[in-house]
Amino acid sequence: MVRYTQITEDMRPNEIRDFIVEYHRNLRKIIQAEENGLQEIEPSAGDGAIAIFEKKEDECGKSGMCIRALKAAINIAFAVEDGRIPPTRIGLFSGDIIEVCLDGKTMHFGASFAVASRLEELCGYFGTIFLMDKEVAFWQTDESGSLVCIGKVTPKNFNHPIHVYTVYKPGIHGCPRDIDAKRLLQFISKKNRAIELFCGNSLQGIRPDFPLAREKLEEAQTFFFEMTGREDVASERILEYIRNMPYPSEDFRKIGMKVKETSGDSLGTRILHLSNELLRAMDFEFYHALVVDTDWERHFKLEWKKKGDIIVRINESPNGVYYLDSGSVNALDENGTVIATLVAGNVFGEMAYFTRNKKRNATIVANTDVVVRRISSEKFDTLPVIKKIFKKIASKRKKSN
Repeated sequence: MVRYTQITEDMRPNEIRDFIVEYHRNLRKIIQAEENGLQEIEPSAGDGAIAIFEKKEDECGKSGMCIRALKAAINIAFAVEDGRIPPTRIGLFSGDIIEVCLDGKTMHFGASFAVASRLEELCGYFGTIFLMDKEVAFWQTDESGSLVCIGKVTPKNFNHPIHVYTVYKPGIHGCPRDIDAKRLLQFISKKNRAIELFCGNSLQGIRPDFPLAREKLEEAQTFFFEMTGREDVASERILEYIRNMPYPSEDFRKIGMKVKETSGDSLGTRILHLSNELLRAMDFEFYHALVVDTDWERHFKLEWKKKGDIIVRINESPNGVYYLDSGSVNALDENGTVIATLVAGNVFGEMAYFTRNKKRNATIVANTDVVVRRISSEKFDTLPVIKKIFKKIASKRKKSN
C-alpha cells in the first residue's frame, strides 16, 4: 500500500485494524477472482502482502503462472484506479522459493522476495502501479502487445541489473479508458524502440545510443502527451538520466541505470562550482535561481558534437548560450588562430548577447567529442535572472580581455 502511514495517522487502533482487514480481504478477492492458481497470500508488515503462484500440474514451463500473476496485477491496478482499494504498488518476479515448516507453520524464503520488493519500490520512481522482470514478461501471450520496456536497472544495494517491464492499457498507467487503442499501440512501439536504443541490445548488435534514444523518447513522450494530456513518468525518468549522464558510463552496458543513487550535481550547482566568472557574479538572487528554483535547467538542451565540429561561427548572430558539459573546445579568432581552450564547466556564447552588433566574436570548434547544453535565444530571453547572470559573466570577461 502507498502512503499507509499518512492514511492511518488519524485513525484509532480499532479503525486501523478494520481498515487493514478490509484491505487484505479485497486484495484476496481480486487475486483469487479468476482461479489464478494461488497457493497462498501472506500479509507482510500489515500494509503489504506476498502472493505466490505455483505451476499447475497440467502446465508446461512457467507460462501459466506468469500469465496468472500479471492478470492479478492488472486487476489490482484497475481496482486502484477505480478507488476500490487504496493506492498499491506491485513487483512481479519469477524465481525459486524455499518452503520450510516451523512449529506447524509454513514459512517461505528466497531471494525472489527481495527482488520483487525492489521492483515494487521502483514503481514509485517510474510512476507505475506494477513492474515485472524480463522472465515474467517473456511468458506473456494475451498481453504481449501491451508490454512496455521501462529499462535495465540496478536498484540500490543490488549488484546485478533487472530488465524491467510493465503493461500500458486503457484505464491504467495514465491511459484514459477511452484512449484510441491503435494510437496506444503506436506509443508502445515508439517507446520500446527508444528504450532499446537507450539500453542497447547485444543480440542485435545495438550499442547504447543516448543521443538517438533521447530523440526517440522525446517523440514518444510528445505522442503520449497528445493522447493523454499528461507526461509519461517512466519516459521522463530516462530523459532525466540522459540529461545528467549524457554518455553511458563504462559499466552501463553491464549494470544499466543505477536507481536511488545520486547521479551528480544539478546543472545549476555544476555551473556554480565550476565557473569562476559565475562565482564572482553570484549574489543571493542568483544562488536561488541556480540552486533552489532549477526549472530553468530544462531549457538547456543536450547536444552531442564530434571532434572538429564547428559549434558557433564568428560574426554570426547568436543562436544560444552554451555550457560545456564534457570534452574541450577551441576558440578561434577571424584568422583561425586559437585564442582560448575551454574545458568542461566553461560557459561560452553569452558575449554576443551583450555587445552592440549582437554578433559572435569567436569561432568555437570541438577539440574532442563533446557534450554541450544549449539554451536557445528564445528561451534565454524569457529567463530574466539567468540572463542577468550571463550578462555579469560577459561583463567580467570583457574586463579581463
